Amino acid sequence: MNKRERFFAAAAGEDVDHPPCCAWLHFGSDCLPGEEAAERHIAFQRAYDWDICKVMHDYRYPFPADMDTLESPRDMDRVENVAPASRNFAEQLKLMRAVRREFGAAAPIVDTLFDPVQQVVRRAGYRKAELIYAHPREALPMLDRVTESLCAYVSALREAGCDGAHYAIIGAIAPGGDRGIDDETFRTFLRPFDLRVLEAMQGMVRIVHVHGTHVDMRRVLDYPCEVFSVSDRLPGNPSLAELRAMTDKCLMGGVNEARIHEYPLPVLRAEMRDALRQAGRRGFMLAPGCTVASHTAEHILRCLRDTSRQLTGGRDEGA
Repeated sequence: MNKRERFFAAAAGEDVDHPPCCAWLHFGSDCLPGEEAAERHIAFQRAYDWDICKVMHDYRYPFPADMDTLESPRDMDRVENVAPASRNFAEQLKLMRAVRREFGAAAPIVDTLFDPVQQVVRRAGYRKAELIYAHPREALPMLDRVTESLCAYVSALREAGCDGAHYAIIGAIAPGGDRGIDDETFRTFLRPFDLRVLEAMQGMVRIVHVHGTHVDMRRVLDYPCEVFSVSDRLPGNPSLAELRAMTDKCLMGGVNEARIHEYPLPVLRAEMRDALRQAGRRGFMLAPGCTVASHTAEHILRCLRDTSRQLTGGRDEGA
């Protein structure tokens, strides 16, 4: 199979020759124009020949020039609906087009998006999430504007040749996890806006990245998507076997992103074989649960790629 056939077959739960594999890291490229940021992604993809070219989105949602963060509920009124022509989206679209020109149809390309609350707090600071949750009168219209912006961007992203979206959400983090939230906060500030963004992505391969630890998958199992990405190796999270019992959708994960940079290669290979045993060959994409450290060594990432191509068995074949 070629990379595109493998990616779309896995997303649809169909048979594959081996599980599609990729890894991703932050390049610190938000200070660069999109074309220069694309060069880093292209070099990374060329070096490791991943089955999926996952593009990072490090440009931040814009605030008014004289506003550093959210100091009061009134500041939320100033967070605007921005068009795809705004810098944070426009530079990412330039990046996406450059990557597509470089690889043509050879590899599926997936962009990274963050839910509307994260769009705000990645600019204002994550501590400001509590201010948002405490003031629904101001926060909900703000999140509505950010959601409209994301939906318009998704339309432009599709036109730029993007095959899928890795949509990172924080709404499943239960109390006890870092930045955990209760059910009512999830239902009010996260779920309605997630569903709108995912609906806008229809027709693309939607990878819902259930970010964090101590995640409650029951909150999101009905989300309209093709793939669930979970840090299955992190504390408090369901294993791949447990996830497989919850859903028949494609699963993405299997490798501990917090430890991979320090793994001896035999340990990494054993973890990957265990992941395939748990998930089965069909409907599975092999990857770290989230971003790997930028100092993860070349020999480790090459081992990840090379070993993935040797994994042709799975739970459904008794491996």
